[in-house]
Amino acid sequence: MAQSPEARPAGDLASDPAAQKEYELLKVLAEHYFGSMLVTDDRGRFLYVSDGTCRLLGIDRETLLQISIYDTLKGYCFATSASSIKTLETKQECLSNHTLTSSGRQVLALSRPHFGPDGELRYVPTYSWDEEELYTLLEKFDRERDNVRNVIRFMQATDKTPDMIIAESDAMVKLLEYADHVATVDSTVILYGESGSGKEMFAKYIHARSSRASQVFIPINCASLPPSLLEEEMFGYERGTFTGGSKDGKIGLFEFADKGTIFLDEIGEMSLELQAKLLRIIETGEVKRLGSNRIQKCDVRIIAATNRNLREMVEERAFRADLYYRLNVLTIHVPPLRERVADIEPLARHFVQLFNKKYGFAKHFSPALIRALERWSWPGNVRELRNTVERMMVESRDSIIDAGAFREVPPAPAAQDAGERPGPDLLPYQQAMEAYEREYLSAVVSSCGGDLRRAAGKMGLHLSTLYRKLEKLGLKPPRSAGHGRAADGEPTG
Repeated sequence: MAQSPEARPAGDLASDPAAQKEYELLKVLAEHYFGSMLVTDDRGRFLYVSDGTCRLLGIDRETLLQISIYDTLKGYCFATSASSIKTLETKQECLSNHTLTSSGRQVLALSRPHFGPDGELRYVPTYSWDEEELYTLLEKFDRERDNVRNVIRFMQATDKTPDMIIAESDAMVKLLEYADHVATVDSTVILYGESGSGKEMFAKYIHARSSRASQVFIPINCASLPPSLLEEEMFGYERGTFTGGSKDGKIGLFEFADKGTIFLDEIGEMSLELQAKLLRIIETGEVKRLGSNRIQKCDVRIIAATNRNLREMVEERAFRADLYYRLNVLTIHVPPLRERVADIEPLARHFVQLFNKKYGFAKHFSPALIRALERWSWPGNVRELRNTVERMMVESRDSIIDAGAFREVPPAPAAQDAGERPGPDLLPYQQAMEAYEREYLSAVVSSCGGDLRRAAGKMGLHLSTLYRKLEKLGLKPPRSAGHGRAADGEPTG
């Protein structure tokens, strides 16, 4: 008669503590396995049955360990027996689906052959699951699948964020230095900036440089959902709270992001009622699901973003003053693209590489097209630049894309008749002057073969002044014979 593992003498295990510990751990693993587990020998005699097997079949362990799987066919019809017997006969894996005649329960069973060193069949382990319980678990997995995929996607994007923010202009370099400092603390942050300027990228950058970088980063767009649905997403709800809601309830994003970072985009669009609940989370670090009295501790760093003036909204009573002062600990103003012209060329070239890889192209932008991009005011900021680069690359049939592909900007002033001056609303004054100065300096330096000393003399400028202007405009001095240092200590290029 086969003995239960619990009743069987330890034998050699008693003299080997390590083996005894391993045996005990395997028993724990088997008993906590989702579903049930049993093992037979090569004759179908039960060697081990888990508690789950006993519950599933409705038979006690002592009874099962005195019979074989063939005996179960006399008074029962078990899926576990059917799959095990087929594996014993065919020595191959078998998956079966049957109804237990004793209870009417649907059971899915999987049996696999285990061979000894001599190649002979020794054991047949069988794993079985109650189909109703299995489908319930799969439904839970299915409900959480999108959330998990989003979290993984955001975490993967965050890993690359420090290398994705392109900053060559002085304004952006200084801003990233400040963001590095902000990342070392846990204070709340508000990011101000126009739509498309890259506020979410800055939020990811701060998260990636912080001590929370290994945890989740979850963005929530406060303007994308009605207040009731936004509240469900943020805080979750208990089972039975809503008609038509998940019967098992739903975990909220704040609870899900514990130890991580929540990015509240367009926070100026959040309702006053939700603002009050958000304030409580910030002040107490506690969150409560809808329909529940249980309080959950929540350690989350909050980064908010808006393109609106929150101070004015507070004065207009459209935004809670107490929440504003709790959020407004650290502020970062992300400049629009038109105020960091030096970043346009490296950003454009980055997007060109991105879409070359995505579409299998081998295209490039001409210098004239780059200058045209730098003359545009970019009301949609980096997002508009990215979309424009993609459009031009998809539409163009040439490997070198020229300025004609960029429909937003008319020809440069130098190409127009004297009487056809551009309208005063074409570009802001300062940007127009910078664009003209950049084109002028580039043309003169190019005409001098890259010799900066000669170009400075031709323009009536001191060499150091030319250097400062090139650096200010983000123009890299060319390397040439005249590019060095003069005997008097002045840089020559």
